[in-house]
Amino acid sequence: MKALMHAHTAYMVTQFNIDNIKILQSLGYEVDVACCWNDDDSALSAEAMQAARIKLEDMGCNIIETASLRKIYDIGELLKSYRILKKAIETEKYAIIHTQSPIGGVICRLAARRARKRFGTKVMYEAHGFHFFEGAPKKNWLIYYNAEKFCSRFTDLQVTINQEDFRAANKNLHAKKVVYVPGVGVDTHKFRATEDARVRVRQELGLDKDAVALLSVGELIPRKNHILVLRALANMQSRGLINVEGKPKVKYFIAGRGRIEADLQDEIRALGLGDVAYMLGFRRDVADVFAACDLYVFPSHQEGLPVALMEAMSVGMPCIASEIRGNVDLLSDGQGGYLFDSHDVESLTDALLKGLELSQQDRIEMGQVNIDTMQSFDKDTVNASMRQLYEELV
Repeated sequence: MKALMHAHTAYMVTQFNIDNIKILQSLGYEVDVACCWNDDDSALSAEAMQAARIKLEDMGCNIIETASLRKIYDIGELLKSYRILKKAIETEKYAIIHTQSPIGGVICRLAARRARKRFGTKVMYEAHGFHFFEGAPKKNWLIYYNAEKFCSRFTDLQVTINQEDFRAANKNLHAKKVVYVPGVGVDTHKFRATEDARVRVRQELGLDKDAVALLSVGELIPRKNHILVLRALANMQSRGLINVEGKPKVKYFIAGRGRIEADLQDEIRALGLGDVAYMLGFRRDVADVFAACDLYVFPSHQEGLPVALMEAMSVGMPCIASEIRGNVDLLSDGQGGYLFDSHDVESLTDALLKGLELSQQDRIEMGQVNIDTMQSFDKDTVNASMRQLYEELV
């Protein structure tokens, strides 16, 4: 038996689907992986991409290279990917196809239409956050909602990862079956810091013992909304709430890479935050960076169920997060942290000030709330659910 794991980018496969590939292999499937390996927006460095590809090949996966599926208006790339996927699907006669992402999921399901009828191929579509949601622009509803509704008719199993999407899929779409799975899961064992991490990394970052370190981790793209944090910090600085005796009592670190990195650097300079906000680039020691920092800030405009926020919660960080779909599945305002409006600088400023007023004991207690919450989103729980879904699908 053969299965196809498909995503629009290699990042999506390597960050969120390695366990799914292993589960399929343990069930006796040969697994092919189809994705784009030349994505300009990838959060992975070229070296990391190469290492990921080698890892998949070492796992016995056959790699199918598709064109980029990020831009809905790039008809040439979409058609190229459609043809590549259709040829592979009808040649290999996959028993299961697991596809994901809004544009990629549409193209792959269209490419699999004939195979579903001819070979009995079963198609699982996992939405990591529908592009139509409460508060989304009207064009998202016009384009993505109608595309999802049409393609849901060629979907044997619709997987959703937050409660809003689960309700929407049941109410508005036509997949044969709709299920909720709590994201891709979080592996708390992965984020165990080294023994001297806090002291060592704080020293590396130039943090005084009394300074409060804010941290964001993730892909540097507009949707992640890091710029709002910079503007909130500038707001606080203009009100004299950043510096004490000429030294910053608050510092903000952004770990990750992406296409707007230079833009964020420019914004830091323009706002006069050169001694407050710092770009860390891609870090392999994220667990140690978590240990060195005090509050996690997650300002994203749009998410499905964010892994980065789950990881921060799983290691006991109090979190300041935008009040959006997915985030509200994880974080309750005033319990594990604070929520804010992702479009409002003053709302974020107020949330940051609340976080900065927390005592060390308050932070510990909030962090423990988050650790307890994450037990329901444990990777082992998610993997067990995915195994059962694969088994029932065929």
